[in-house]
Amino acid sequence: MNTTRSKYQVHAEVLATGIVSAELDDEKAGHPLARRLNRIERVAATYLGRVERRLNNGLQMAFETADAALLGACEMQHRCAVLPQVSGNRLVLRIGIHYGEIRQRLKDGGDNLRELASQLAVLDDGIVASGIVVDALNPELRKLTSTLSDLPAEIVAHKVDWRCEIPSAAYGSESVWPTTKDPHPIGPHLVLHYDRKTLELTQNNPAVTVGREILNDLVVVGTNISRHHCRIERRVDCIVLTDSSTNGTCVAPEEGAELFLKKDSVVLRGRGMLFFGRPCNGERRGGVKYEAYG
Repeated sequence: MNTTRSKYQVHAEVLATGIVSAELDDEKAGHPLARRLNRIERVAATYLGRVERRLNNGLQMAFETADAALLGACEMQHRCAVLPQVSGNRLVLRIGIHYGEIRQRLKDGGDNLRELASQLAVLDDGIVASGIVVDALNPELRKLTSTLSDLPAEIVAHKVDWRCEIPSAAYGSESVWPTTKDPHPIGPHLVLHYDRKTLELTQNNPAVTVGREILNDLVVVGTNISRHHCRIERRVDCIVLTDSSTNGTCVAPEEGAELFLKKDSVVLRGRGMLFFGRPCNGERRGGVKYEAYG
């Protein structure tokens, strides 16, 4: 029996540009490679990607959409760029993105999608996407790309300017709230969903930060949004949102009245929407969905 499926393949690998010394103490250096790979994997999970293969110095991941693959790749670069470097052994992150349909047969499960994605990972601290990926992007995200020539692989390729600020319009239309058959964990639990990104507060991940600054766990772009807008944390018996912004946060639960807070805290319960830097005014678009338990 033959089946066909498609995916956006992201190949991310970390390389050393200097001479790796045999005397380098990885523990004293802060495990620079492992820290980068951990951050890459965490970013993939928030954009609903899955790790398909682990390499000694990288990861091969699959995403359902071109937008999720590109947004995830941009955040991977941002997250790794702020990590400290080891003198004489600078690490760079190369990312390649390709799209393909994979035929799975009993006698032949192989394909060259992963190989092609790896051939696109050619720029130090850069992202290269194939033409078929760029064609499928949201028009706003497509503006971040430019044609790349002289690529060894015989693929039409584009360089991605991941350092450019991504406008909120680039995230496209409102996404469907993710569903799961898994039971919710015991104790307070929160799920945040913003466009194609999903974050969870659990015992192992007890707090998230929200704001315009790229180092936040959830980056939300807007003129009224502060760099460090708010913090949401898991406490013993509840989920608490604390606003620290200039323009405040609006909490719009599915049941009950809206609440607008500034420099204050509120307990989140049930389902609803969060709007940063502005009141809800009856809208449902442009906000962050939440679902709180416990």
